[in-house]
Amino acid sequence: MSKDGSLGYLTTRLQDAINWGRKNSLWPLPFGTSCCGIEMMATLASDYDMARFGAEAIRFSPRQADLLIVAGIINTKMAPILKTVYDQMSDPKFVISMGACASSGGIFNVYSVLQGIDTTIPVDVYVPGCPPAPEGLLNALLRLQDKVARGDTHSQRRMAEAAKGNIARL
Repeated sequence: MSKDGSLGYLTTRLQDAINWGRKNSLWPLPFGTSCCGIEMMATLASDYDMARFGAEAIRFSPRQADLLIVAGIINTKMAPILKTVYDQMSDPKFVISMGACASSGGIFNVYSVLQGIDTTIPVDVYVPGCPPAPEGLLNALLRLQDKVARGDTHSQRRMAEAAKGNIARL
């Protein structure tokens, strides 16, 4: 107890404290393939500075990242590589789909373009636009942080179900 009579401790659930740490220290792996990749680079630069939101440690190795930002067109030949990159990331892992091409194939309704990355990997937050503005990616990052704090991402729900024994842990 301190001199003014207040107690010097805080009570919370362990999972809430862990999620608070996760939401404030996201390590993104950029997967930019076209014009959305340029907008993603602008978001990471000094004008918008994504580091203010706890996502400053940009990693180019999937083993060191927990947030995959897919920005741009994904061809069907790239889909298995994207899935491999996603599988190499440690749990819990989070995905932001940036732009119309990554989210739905965009204007490219042809056999060679994947019609949405959610057919290959689970997506937590979508960023609309063609190309989306850097503010859109920052908004998506804030929405993802809210979901991480609540434990409401695909990866966190899968881990919770595995902990209950309902599904086999991958």
